[in-house]
Amino acid sequence: MTTSNGAELPAVRRERIVEYVEQVQQASVHDIAEEFAVSADTVRRDLIALHKRSMLTRTRGGAVANSVLDSPDREIRIRQQLKEPEKRAIGARAAQLIPSEAVVAFNGGTTTLAVAQHLGAHRNLTVATNNLSIPVEIPQQAVRNLYVFGGDVRFSSQVTIGFASFPDADAPGMVHFDLAIIGVGGVTPEGYSVSNLGEASMMRQLIRRSTTVVVVADSTKFYRTQFSLLTSLDAADHLVTDVAPPHELSEAISRAGVELHLARDAGTSGTSTG
Repeated sequence: MTTSNGAELPAVRRERIVEYVEQVQQASVHDIAEEFAVSADTVRRDLIALHKRSMLTRTRGGAVANSVLDSPDREIRIRQQLKEPEKRAIGARAAQLIPSEAVVAFNGGTTTLAVAQHLGAHRNLTVATNNLSIPVEIPQQAVRNLYVFGGDVRFSSQVTIGFASFPDADAPGMVHFDLAIIGVGGVTPEGYSVSNLGEASMMRQLIRRSTTVVVVADSTKFYRTQFSLLTSLDAADHLVTDVAPPHELSEAISRAGVELHLARDAGTSGTSTG
């Protein structure tokens, strides 16, 4: 359907944009503008409208199909573009909870990666992780020693996965962490959940062997339940997120004794409740 001057109606064009993005899975503003012979500004307005209707997800410079986002194994380059400002803010706030010279464990994910990227002012950290992006992205001056857990490599998400087994307390080679920085896929009153059984097993080990546990999760994880329940809410000491959770979830977090930190933007220290 077109207007009197032959131009396609916005509603029709937007439906076709959704179909196009679903077909190619990810598209830039430039790609969409060329495909539909419209200006980049028109495409940006269309993407804003479609994002508000949850028909696709805007990213920096383009859009991603919802079918791609439904997969827990979507490529890390796509995940890094989602809620990017919020993840940066969460990373900056969570980094403030880590003292220099600490022994810190990180699991996989783009939010834990954002924490590691904000450690430039730290020194003499010992870092252990299954996140293959952290050795490349963490500021080198912050690290004294860095260890990567072995296992199967998942190239799409840049992590190693394996049912890790650490020596028991008091056994030779016993592992202990001052802090565990844990990224999760879901936060509900029942607890935290993730998409992979193998990583869940390793994460439980990290949590049990850490003095302090910091969970990092943006607000899209609220009331999302993934395949494997990781642990109850009270296993964490801190939860760092971008906005306050809905009332029922916020109450459950408070009852669990978890200190809630809101990272409103990357340039502030955020706020704490609880």
